[in-house]
Amino acid sequence: MNGFDPFEWRSFYFPGMSREDAHKLLGEPRVSIGTFLMRDSSQPGEYSLSVREADEGNTVCHYLIVRDVKEDGTTGVKIAEQSFPDIPALLNHFKMRVLTEASLLSAYKKPIIEVVVGTFKFTGERETDLPFEQGERLEILSKTNNDWWEARNALGTTGLVPANYVQVQSGEFANERISKGTSQSSIGSSGNGAERFSSTSTSSENAEAHPTLPTTAKVTFDRVPNAYDPTQLRVKKGQTVRVLEKMSNGMYRAELDGQIGSVPFTYIRFNTANQ
Repeated sequence: MNGFDPFEWRSFYFPGMSREDAHKLLGEPRVSIGTFLMRDSSQPGEYSLSVREADEGNTVCHYLIVRDVKEDGTTGVKIAEQSFPDIPALLNHFKMRVLTEASLLSAYKKPIIEVVVGTFKFTGERETDLPFEQGERLEILSKTNNDWWEARNALGTTGLVPANYVQVQSGEFANERISKGTSQSSIGSSGNGAERFSSTSTSSENAEAHPTLPTTAKVTFDRVPNAYDPTQLRVKKGQTVRVLEKMSNGMYRAELDGQIGSVPFTYIRFNTANQ
C-alpha cells in the first residue's frame, strides 16, 4: 500500500462499514502507521476518517467529517474546527500534517472479488463511471447490482462499469490478483458501496465522449493535483481547456494557459458547438 491520490478518495471509501469493523481492520498488527480509510459516520449524511496512528496498543483514531455550509451559500467539509473546500483538499492537507500522532500515508484498498477484461470500449456517461478500453483489465470491488459494478483500473482510479461490457477473467493471472487483493482483510465494502447518478442520460451526453480532437472543453470541477506530480493539470470550474488527445486510462491530455497535463474525463465537458 503505497501512497494515495486524494481525488480518488472513493477508492478507499467503505460505505456501510462500522466503527468497530474499521478499528478491527486497521488495528491488525501488520497494518502500518498512517494507513487509513473513509467510511460512513453513524451521523446520517456525514463521513468518518479512520486512521492507524500508533503501533503501541494498535491505536486507531476516528475523525468525524461534517458538511460545512458557509454564509455565502458555498459548501465544503470540516474536520474538528478546520474547514476545507472539499474532501480531496482535506486529505491532501493531512498528507503533510499530523492528525493526532500520524499523517495520512497509505490508503487501505478495497479487496478484489473478481478480475475482468473489457469486451467493448466504455467512455462513461456520469461522473461516477470509470471509462475503459476494449481489452483493458479491471479489478471488481463490489457488484452494486446486476447491471453496474464498482471497478478499479491499473492507475487505482475507481468507478462504475456496465456489467455487460466486461468479461470475467479466469486463469492464473486473475487468481493471483484476487488473492493479493483479498489478503489485506476479510472485511470488505458492502455490495451497495457505489451509487450511479440517477439524472437523465441523453444522446448528446454520449456524443460528448467522441469528439474530434483537438477541441475545447469546459471544466466542470476544481482540481488541485498533488504538487509532486507535474503530469497533472490544475484546473478550475468554468475554465476552457484545449483537449489534445485521449489517453488509454480514460484521462485526457489538455492545455491551459500554455501548460500541458492530464485531466480526468469526469472533470470536463466538451463544447457541443465544436463537434
